[in-house]
Amino acid sequence: MNSDFAAYIDNLKKQIQSFDPELAIAEKQLQYGLQLTVTGCQGKVVLSVYNGKKGIKLVWGGADAPLKERLETALTGKSKASATGGALRSDAGNDYTLLRNCADFRGIWAGSDESGKGDFFGPLVVAAVLVDIATAEKLVSLGVKDCKMINDKEVLRLATLITEVAPVNTVLALKPEMYNYRYRQLRAEGKNLNHLLSSGHVAVLRNVLRQCHQCNYALVDQFTVSNDIRSSVQQEFPAVNVVQQHRAEADIAVAAASVLARAKFLEVMHDLAEQVGRSELPKGGSDTATACARELAQELGRSALEQLVKVHFANYKKI
Repeated sequence: MNSDFAAYIDNLKKQIQSFDPELAIAEKQLQYGLQLTVTGCQGKVVLSVYNGKKGIKLVWGGADAPLKERLETALTGKSKASATGGALRSDAGNDYTLLRNCADFRGIWAGSDESGKGDFFGPLVVAAVLVDIATAEKLVSLGVKDCKMINDKEVLRLATLITEVAPVNTVLALKPEMYNYRYRQLRAEGKNLNHLLSSGHVAVLRNVLRQCHQCNYALVDQFTVSNDIRSSVQQEFPAVNVVQQHRAEADIAVAAASVLARAKFLEVMHDLAEQVGRSELPKGGSDTATACARELAQELGRSALEQLVKVHFANYKKI
């Protein structure tokens, strides 16, 4: 396996586990590539990745299941048509006038997104931003886009501008100690990470919606096939249409939320690194993160990791 293809595979696995750290990934060498078998509570997916003369090709296998559709949509951007038809989507990042085609759209909407879900170290952060057409235009002119499309330095710069231009926003950060506590609570109730994420989205959306009763649309980046975000938001705001879709960061409100969430994640990571005398802590869920946690466990004691990492990750079991 050449270095470029190996890097591609490594990044692919990181993307898969960013959607659910509990997914298990098994590898099998193929003549011209690698086969990944992804297994989770929603099924099993076989993804064959071929590295040929015409580039990389993905071949999906396994029975149709929620996990297969979810991963295929997330990794390729291709999805079966949904009832929403992508009405709230803005592929160009500034074509938000598509919102005007939605029933009873009033030109005001909220968007939410999260950061840190696939990172072993650091917090889980969820953010929501409320915008109107004028605010959206300003955010676009500033160059706001999905945080995955810009570097961390730019994320921090834009976050300050977003809070000035779009002051109706909320950022909620669950630091590792509280994250681990809440995760254990949910597991005891037979729930999982998606329930924790859902509660975060509901909390930030409710907070921004309380500040603008004219808003009747909320857009959420879809991270699971089924959750209770819509029903929970509508308990307090029955007139708000909650739409969830993949690649929702293409919408300017969700993109702004992704930047605020990422900026807060970086801030907490910096603070945690200072606490343990490091210049920085590794991001993601790679072997580098595992090795760093192992070193810190030897220096500070294994119990100290409760305040640094998400202990339900597979990385923790390797320490």
